Amino acid sequence: MSQLRSRITALPRRARQRGQALVYGLFVLISGLAALFFMFNTGQLIAEKTKLVNTADAVAYSAAVMHARALNFDAYTNRALIANEVLIAQMVSVASWLEYADEHSQRVAPLNCQTPYYSVPGALLLDRYTPLCYLMAWQFVQATLSPAESAFDGVTTVAMGLTETAKVALQASQVAMFAAFLPARKQVMDQVADANYAGLGAVKVDTVPLQDNYTLFDGGPFIKRYSGSERTRFKQVEVSAANRDTFVSGRGWSDATPGGCLWVLRGDAHHTASTTLNGFDNWSAADDGNLRTQILKWRGLSLRCRTINNYNLGDGRKSARSSGGNWYYSGVPSFYDLSTAALGYVSTNADPAKHEPRLQFAIRLTRADSEQRTSSGTSSVKQTGQMDIYHGDQAKNVMAAVSSSEVFFERTTPRPGTQKEQASLFNPYWQAHLISNSSTVRAAAVALQQP
Repeated sequence: MSQLRSRITALPRRARQRGQALVYGLFVLISGLAALFFMFNTGQLIAEKTKLVNTADAVAYSAAVMHARALNFDAYTNRALIANEVLIAQMVSVASWLEYADEHSQRVAPLNCQTPYYSVPGALLLDRYTPLCYLMAWQFVQATLSPAESAFDGVTTVAMGLTETAKVALQASQVAMFAAFLPARKQVMDQVADANYAGLGAVKVDTVPLQDNYTLFDGGPFIKRYSGSERTRFKQVEVSAANRDTFVSGRGWSDATPGGCLWVLRGDAHHTASTTLNGFDNWSAADDGNLRTQILKWRGLSLRCRTINNYNLGDGRKSARSSGGNWYYSGVPSFYDLSTAALGYVSTNADPAKHEPRLQFAIRLTRADSEQRTSSGTSSVKQTGQMDIYHGDQAKNVMAAVSSSEVFFERTTPRPGTQKEQASLFNPYWQAHLISNSSTVRAAAVALQQP
């Protein structure tokens, strides 16, 4: 032993230090490998999380687009139904007017319209009615009005049948869309998620969303089907739309001798007309023409205008109703609109949160750790032995991402100088966008991750 110690002591100092750095080098190398492994795993986890978040955004936005399209589909079909209703009002109005005009043309003889000297309207200074009276007395007009009335009645019969067929088809399409929407939405969300992970393993979209205002908005669905006595709102809209046609709402006229009873002989001519929707199943139109002549007369101590003649210028009566009318009309259609709760969200509410209805939706996506491209998943780089300390256990062995979307009602080009239009399913202005996750949604997502 003493000889060995003497031999080591006899070696040069540098030779005696050889190999000591190997221990330090091995420590650095193992630390570097551990750090490299940690960086690889961290990078893979970040990449996985980013992709899952992006996929969740795509799924939530796809659901929002479906919501917007469903609401706009109902709006377009409601507008089509209203167009049918307006057509019925117009057809009934024209048919009534033609019947009145035909009778008018047959009853102008006593007015001597074609003999200016004896013309009653001319003598009464009825400047608006005199040309009309002359036109009605024209033989060509008299010869064409009756055939025109009969032909139009036939056209109306066909048109009424077509509108009833279209009404049934439009209502059926709304019902079918509503019934198939939720399964179709789930299918689309799954397809979007799978397309984002094509060839990269499986990803799962939760069956039950974290928030779904389409099915639950203030205690009920966001939209509702209205039928029976609940069709008042549709009736109001269709009557308003029909009355925008001035022929439907304002085809009547009146004319009177200027100056009233200051003339010895005066007169007034009237054409009163109306088209109304009585109840939910009766469009009725009425046209009446009348000309009255008056003269100043003393009666007792009073001098006033007294009627001396009344001329009936014609009558028109047409109706479309469920029974007993000229044409069959099934009535105001059943339709889909926002629920009663959603319709209560208007700009006049004191609560700012209830100024407009917004359909919010939140969905959670999960991806099992065995599907992730990390050392504990599908990566070929695995942790073994002492490296197993870097194994990161995820809650319930899944990675989760949550995204929220919203559908709102707004014109792409607002009307200038008008108040904000209230949301409804009569105008197709529903739009979609992504929003931040609310605290309620985040809390629900955290609760699902709890063991």
